[in-house]
Amino acid sequence: MDPRLLGSPQHRIETATHPMPNLLDEHNVVLTPAYRILSLRDADADAGHDPDNALGQAYATVAASTGTELHLVCAQAELPVAVGLRLWDTDPAVTAQGDGVGLTAPLEVEFATGLVVLSSPTAEAVDFRLLTGPGTYAAVVEHSGRTSAEQHRPNADPASNEVSHETYTINLWRTGDIEDD
Repeated sequence: MDPRLLGSPQHRIETATHPMPNLLDEHNVVLTPAYRILSLRDADADAGHDPDNALGQAYATVAASTGTELHLVCAQAELPVAVGLRLWDTDPAVTAQGDGVGLTAPLEVEFATGLVVLSSPTAEAVDFRLLTGPGTYAAVVEHSGRTSAEQHRPNADPASNEVSHETYTINLWRTGDIEDD
């Protein structure tokens, strides 16, 4: 926008039609991605139901959705990774900032109860209540440190207290109600 328009009627119109996104909630955890996999699903969703092979797609694209479960595939499985979950009131228009930072395409996932579980197969799990409740959500995953993690994978020592430099931030915003079939 032209800075000369600040405070003008045109500026007020553009601001009203493009509201700034508000961060409603944020959680940060450290998890070890067993088999390189992290999943985000509703607490009532069947884990592992993947008829369209979204998990296979996530190996190529970092993240993919089954519609009821979001799969993330990490660069390594030996060291814990940092995972952030951010809940927004609208599309935050996330952009990749910095070297080695990537973004996934927007994905759609349903959370029927609004209680979501972030987990890894055969490993720990944490749950979070979405303040915006049950519904259909869009998700964009920011990721960084994957190249470094891939390079250090053969030398990783899970017995050490080392944490991978690999990080993931799942940005979620509610897009609507779940439609009945």
